[in-house]
Amino acid sequence: MTTSVSGLDVLSNAVNSGKDSSSSKTQLFDDMEAFLFLLTQQLKYQDPLDPMDTSEYTNQLVQYAQVEQSIQTNTYLETIVAQNVNAVATQAISYMDQYVQALSDYLPLQDGNAKFSYILGADASSCVVAIRDSAGNFVKTFTGVELSSGRHEMEWDGKDNNGNQLEDGAYVLVVTALDSSGSSIEVQKTVFGKVTGVAYDGDTVAIGIGNVAVDMNSVLAIHSKDDIVSATDSTAASEEGTLTV
Repeated sequence: MTTSVSGLDVLSNAVNSGKDSSSSKTQLFDDMEAFLFLLTQQLKYQDPLDPMDTSEYTNQLVQYAQVEQSIQTNTYLETIVAQNVNAVATQAISYMDQYVQALSDYLPLQDGNAKFSYILGADASSCVVAIRDSAGNFVKTFTGVELSSGRHEMEWDGKDNNGNQLEDGAYVLVVTALDSSGSSIEVQKTVFGKVTGVAYDGDTVAIGIGNVAVDMNSVLAIHSKDDIVSATDSTAASEEGTLTV
């Protein structure tokens, strides 16, 4: 009785165990030696009265070639992806010193001012907008916020609930909205700020807005400096917060 050695079974680990095409290719070459050894041993010890079928032998070599071709295709795709990421990283440099709006739960306080917006998925019966510091303490709570569905912009003068000016840095924006039945309403948050840095780790491009880092894909718009109105210069500023709907 002839025992068949499947090239696909022996070599599939080259694809499944590798993290990328380079490691997969190395694994492929290692497994190829094992595959050829098993194949030659099979031919050497096969039953002369029941030899291995030629078509089966050919099929096993074809399976190996298919695995090798798949790895080569992955290599080309990785090269294309790397080139695209490099292009995005180059584009991100043009964001330096620009004012952007991005999706984020982290609010940058720059030069004692911050601007953000919250987007309600439906009309709310109650909504609480608050800011938390890095230690987890709520330092600012806004009142008189808008409850209708849609996007609402707000500004913060960087002062806590006691009127003390806080240091520039990254703060957490917390928005909780409930409908008339007490169920939570979906809320999205965006923050505004000046881009002060760009980072690229080979896979992800991030931009720094003060002490807040956001994925470049989270950037929604680029604004002029005049669009990012200082809360202290806004005529509608108040201790409860500024609404510019």
